[in-house]
Amino acid sequence: MRGRRSGLAVYVAAACLLRGADAAAVIGVVLLAQQHRLGAGTGLLAACITLPHLLGPVAAQLLDRTHAKRAVLAGAGALYGLALAVAVPAIGTAPWLGAIALLVAGAAGPLLTGGMSSQLAGIVGGDAVAQRRAQSVDAATYGIAGTAGPAAIGAVAATAGPAVAVVCAAAAALVGAALVLLLPRPDREGRDRPAPAVNILQAIGMLVRVPGLRRTTVATAVTAIPLGAVPLIAVATAASLAQPPAQSATLTAAYGFGNLAVSLVLIAVPLRGEADRLVLRGTLGVLGMLAAGLLALTFPLAIVVYAALGAATGVLFTASLAARTAYAPHGAEAQVFVTMAGIKVGFSSLGAALVGVLLPLGSTALFAGSALLVLATAAAFVLDRRLSR
Repeated sequence: MRGRRSGLAVYVAAACLLRGADAAAVIGVVLLAQQHRLGAGTGLLAACITLPHLLGPVAAQLLDRTHAKRAVLAGAGALYGLALAVAVPAIGTAPWLGAIALLVAGAAGPLLTGGMSSQLAGIVGGDAVAQRRAQSVDAATYGIAGTAGPAAIGAVAATAGPAVAVVCAAAAALVGAALVLLLPRPDREGRDRPAPAVNILQAIGMLVRVPGLRRTTVATAVTAIPLGAVPLIAVATAASLAQPPAQSATLTAAYGFGNLAVSLVLIAVPLRGEADRLVLRGTLGVLGMLAAGLLALTFPLAIVVYAALGAATGVLFTASLAARTAYAPHGAEAQVFVTMAGIKVGFSSLGAALVGVLLPLGSTALFAGSALLVLATAAAFVLDRRLSR
């Protein structure tokens, strides 16, 4: 038990550093590109880090097929850090070289997110309660990384400049990579059996054929459309309440606080029950909070609604991790985790682009449309459950 707890502690430290570096890197690159006045190239450089996440299943296949999983994850973290460090001088002198370096870093990114998560069950053992608690811990690392990473790189950039800030993010990734090597060997039942060969198309097909994975994938993808656009919806909300645009940051921060807070609560009180049912409840929670956005008629009430939406998002994400763990076939764990994470990134980007176009419609229309979209998803989820019995 003590060994598992220490292993989980090492995992948390490594995950926070690696994911914090990943969350911070985009901001640092944007600031660095702006400093060098690259204009339209700023967005392209930022995309070089995020777009390769869609190719995550390729890297995840290597993780599924090797017995040296810690070495692969540590190598991914080291590659991310080194490539990010190379990009710093290149962005100012040869932006095309900086773009290549950022593409390399981005290609390693999926292993720092879904790849790490796919190995957590083997670290904590087969006890159901311990696994649910560990999944809540994992969700919390995303919240901590997503909050602390950007805040840290912003503070360093303001005092020492964007270049130093990006180098600090690279250093964090390298330290995280070193910590990965200290993780205990997985002892989950069945890990000593050789994993069957599963190619990328087969792994993606599992997300369609396996009922629990299919429903989780659809719920994750569709809810990511409005949730990925929360910062933009916050802008519309602030405008509708006659608040200055800067107050949208307050609403976005409330969303992040709610997400992180519920993850910490779920560590003490883990989710219980069938993973598939938990995902449905999480989806309904998101639906309820999006509908509540229609009632946010004052700014203080809007802050509460955004915090509650963040909490509902945290519950859904933790339930999604539980479902991936429960339903991923042996030999395809990493590909299931990483592919679903890539789908989430893609649909989040789609949501941000879509809401950006629809922003003039106002927050009421955006909340209503988002709620209807998630309502249809929940209805399809229930129907699929009944048809799959």
